Amino acid sequence: MFDHRGSERLEGPEGALALPAAAAAPRHIARTSGLSERFGEWRLRAAHALAHADLAPDLSRDIGSKRWLRGMATLIGLSAVAIAAFPGFSPVEAAPAMRIDDRVRDEFRSQMIMPLALGADSGRRMGATMAVTPLASAPERPRLDLVATLAQGDGFDRMLRRAGVGQDEASLIAQMIERAVPVDQIAPGTQVDITLGRRPGPEAPRPVDALSFRARFDLQLAVERKDGRLVLDPRPIMVDATPLRIRGKVGPSLYRAARAAGAPPSSVQQFLRTVGQQYDIDREIGADDEFDMIVDYRRAATGEVDVGDLVYAAVIRNGRPKVQLMRWGREGRFYDATGTGELREGLIQPVPGAVTSRFGMRRHPILGYRRMHSGLDFRAASGTPIYAVTDGVVNFAGRNGGYGNFVRLRHAGNLSTGYAHMSRIAVSNGQNVRRGQVIGYVGSTGLSTGPHLHYEMYRGGQTIDPASVRFVNRAQLSGADMANFREQLVRLQLVRPGAALASLAPESAASEEPVREIDRIENRQRVQ
Repeated sequence: MFDHRGSERLEGPEGALALPAAAAAPRHIARTSGLSERFGEWRLRAAHALAHADLAPDLSRDIGSKRWLRGMATLIGLSAVAIAAFPGFSPVEAAPAMRIDDRVRDEFRSQMIMPLALGADSGRRMGATMAVTPLASAPERPRLDLVATLAQGDGFDRMLRRAGVGQDEASLIAQMIERAVPVDQIAPGTQVDITLGRRPGPEAPRPVDALSFRARFDLQLAVERKDGRLVLDPRPIMVDATPLRIRGKVGPSLYRAARAAGAPPSSVQQFLRTVGQQYDIDREIGADDEFDMIVDYRRAATGEVDVGDLVYAAVIRNGRPKVQLMRWGREGRFYDATGTGELREGLIQPVPGAVTSRFGMRRHPILGYRRMHSGLDFRAASGTPIYAVTDGVVNFAGRNGGYGNFVRLRHAGNLSTGYAHMSRIAVSNGQNVRRGQVIGYVGSTGLSTGPHLHYEMYRGGQTIDPASVRFVNRAQLSGADMANFREQLVRLQLVRPGAALASLAPESAASEEPVREIDRIENRQRVQ
């Protein structure tokens, strides 16, 4: 039974129990189960419809059909959505690194190039107004400091004119310098400090107030204006020419030991090359031996050092010299203690090419008949340098019939060599040439089918096979040359190791208070 409040009353043995009508479980469960089933059915129908929908048809098939048009519409729509959603290219704004107010902004504007285009009306320097009186001419500095460089093959007067010196003064200064030191003895690249004074007139060149440069290692030249005249002031520099002698134990590496002892790299290389011509350094010189080298060495009182060539090389074993060589003569060859020169054997190849035709009978490529081929033909490109095979004297250089441009050298032992078909000759008659010197260049002059070198050798004026001769040249001193050689060798033996490295007393001018570097280079310009 139900009461008037919608509650169901149950009666039983123990009395009546009332339950709310809203708590009826079967009716609530049935309604929830119906919503879930309907949602599941709708989802299945939607998935089935989407699975069978033809949203992306193949546009390469059935072109022009409804299906193709529907696919094209889908493509256009998706592309439009993608373009609409594409991000823009506008810059990303960020907070400035510093606070910029009107004062800072004006400071930035004064540093821009824009004021130049606007007549400098927005920077620190404002445009000229009617109250400004223009100058007749811009003022110049009363003094101008320059650094000019003497180039290879340059004249001193040309260098001065490039620096702005007038022609008359440039010629005068060049003559003064020439009387003191020939210009060809001044090393290319020498820098000249020039001071130019005030112009005497608007169109006149600046006069030279002072000029100075290092003419030689032992000489500084200066030109100064005194009482209105230019005066040359030579300033000799004290130079110590004590040779540098270095001795030490060979150890595991002769090169490293010599460098560790203070020898210059170029001197060590000369030592190894000179001694290596007499002995196998790796096999015949041990770790317990000593090396002894003397190098031309000059020191200026101003602090510069000039390292020259190796003049003495020796290897000492058990207190006695195993190798003892000294440079001697104009050619700078090394001689041992007995006055015997370095061994120079064998001929060098006149050009770096292969032999294409040897000495003997052959068919001439131009004349067409068999005749004697009196030399060797070397393959080489046109313009390749041709070298003298050994020392000699040029006794012919010029045109010689079928040989074309031809050079003939006379050597010791009644031997001569000839070089034919040159494109250009680099020596002249009577000139002394050394082994390996360039005497001409490969060509195809005379009776020749192409660029090559025809090389001949003569004994007593008769041609011989060049491949059968091997020269051995070794000079021997005698008489006065031998006496002078031994005297020089004794003087070198008296040089103490490291004597050239002793402190050198500076000149009085160098002991004065130095000029500040900033004062020396201020307003200094370089002239190219």
